Formats: sequence, structure tokens, C-alpha cells
Amino acid sequence: MISDKIRGKTVIHQPEVEQAELDPETMSPLQKAVIQGFQYRDMLESGKVATVSELAQKVKQERAFLFRVLSLVNLAPDIIEAILNGKAPAKLTLSKPRKNFPEDLINLRKLYGIE
Repeated sequence: MISDKIRGKTVIHQPEVEQAELDPETMSPLQKAVIQGFQYRDMLESGKVATVSELAQKVKQERAFLFRVLSLVNLAPDIIEAILNGKAPAKLTLSKPRKNFPEDLINLRKLYGIE
């Protein structure tokens, strides 16, 4: 991994990893949410929308849902990769309560059995 500072942000570049083609018809809700999270983050960062409220109106979603999917983009790259490749543990779901959600990645990995 390589990190760069771009416009005041740290951007992490992962080595090219071959990823399976995702079929919208067979994707899990969690896979769809991760993809949406990145799309929504890009809309906010590019200035296409200024706020989450504006984004909610534009994409016709509840703000609570948007905050939940936007938080997924902050997961560790290997966890995101496991989700997108369909290798995430079954107990890792979008509907898991955020209460008592571990802040550190080591405990997150233990909680969901990701090694």
C-alpha cells in the first residue's frame, strides 16, 4: 500500500487486486451498501451535493441509511475486499446494530471472525 497526501487528505492506494465481477442481481445487501457508500462519498467530495440532507433528497434515501452506508467506506481495505469478494463472514451484515461496535480494527476482526 502507498499513501499520498492529496488536497489535505491521506489517500491509500492498494496494489491492483483482481476482483470478481459483481452482478447487481446476486449481490448481497452489504455488498450493495459498500458500493453505494463509495458512490455517495464521491458525490459529497466532488461537490455534486453539499450535505447529507441534500444527498438524501437526491437519491431518495433516509439520512440514517446514508450515514450507515457512508460509514462502511471507513472499514479497513481488507474487510471491504472480503465483503466485495463475498468472503465476509455471514454474521457481518448491514443491519447489525452500531451500539458497542468496536472502534479498533483488531476487535472488529475478532467480533466478525475476519483474520
